[in-house]
Amino acid sequence: MSKIDDWLQEVLQNPVFADVKPQQHRATSSDRLVKSFQEILTFVEANKRLPNSDGAFDEKKLYTRLDGIRKDKAKYDRCKAYDTLNILGEYIEQTEEDILKSILNNPIFSLSPEAASLFDMPQYMREAEERAQAEYVGKRTQCQDFDKFKPLFEIVHEGIDKGTHKLIKFKEAHLEQGAFFVVGGVLTYLAEIHEVQKDKNHKLDGRIRCIYDNGTESDILLRTLGKSLYLDGYTVQNTLFDTDEHLKKSFTITELDVASGYIYVLKSKSVDPAISSIKDLYKIGFTTQTVEERIANARNEATYLYADVEIVASWEVYNIKAVAFENALHKLFKRAQLQLAAGVAHPKEWYIVPYKIIEEAVSRLIQGEKIGYDIHLQKLVSEE
Repeated sequence: MSKIDDWLQEVLQNPVFADVKPQQHRATSSDRLVKSFQEILTFVEANKRLPNSDGAFDEKKLYTRLDGIRKDKAKYDRCKAYDTLNILGEYIEQTEEDILKSILNNPIFSLSPEAASLFDMPQYMREAEERAQAEYVGKRTQCQDFDKFKPLFEIVHEGIDKGTHKLIKFKEAHLEQGAFFVVGGVLTYLAEIHEVQKDKNHKLDGRIRCIYDNGTESDILLRTLGKSLYLDGYTVQNTLFDTDEHLKKSFTITELDVASGYIYVLKSKSVDPAISSIKDLYKIGFTTQTVEERIANARNEATYLYADVEIVASWEVYNIKAVAFENALHKLFKRAQLQLAAGVAHPKEWYIVPYKIIEEAVSRLIQGEKIGYDIHLQKLVSEE
């Protein structure tokens, strides 16, 4: 060692330089986790303390971040090498209970009353929700003409006891006039459907008249009944009208029936925007004439919306009751029926249904299948 080194050693050993230490350079990393940990170290160096859970919002974030690193083994191991201030301490394994408590007690979620009020449901929204929930029961009134409905309820009650009626899972396609349901344990009869239109979600809705087994009634919305049935309800199915024998009788010719005819599907050539703008609008009908003969005077008839029509398809059918088959198709697509007046008339045979669905329905009904139509999914569903 040179004399200069000896002299420097002697100088540095002087008590005056006892607190002088070489400057330490903190290791850096491009790792986001390490960078976030180094922000905590910077806070500790500047404030000479650890971040506090009662501090300002930014300090709370640092506290939460540090707490998370301490309790996550992978994060702890990743940051430990950069812990020049030894603020991580020893890693302690967390139980599931500890983890849950730490989440629930996290100060980052401790909001002031003013901030917490931002998440309160406004009064008008609470009132609207309460009205919607109460509508199903709240609008019930005494049914003044219950006597004419009472025999129907007695038939269903007797049918349930004897097994000719059964409760099945509710489906959207069951919502039709004349159907019976059990809602919240109460037998319910859907007596009327009117004012049908599409709601904001493009689903058919309308005001209905429901009659209840206890002699009351209500004029709730169709969608309200549907929601109640999905939550706590069933459809009442009359098994007598779902047998192969019944279908055979309905679709077999007698001496009073027409031996043949045509099922047809037509598309309007109307230039009226109220009609031409409707996608998948078709007329479904039955005729014992040829279809060409039946539509020859279309532009002068309300049933054809006073416009010429295009024949999309027709099927020559045998061995079925004309009225029974036509009614089966109309009943199937009833909820998709066009609600439009043509002068003083209201044509009933126009439906907003994709053609491929109509084609499939004709085929399946001819084969005697029991089907329904889900208007929201736009598909046929088996009613077996």
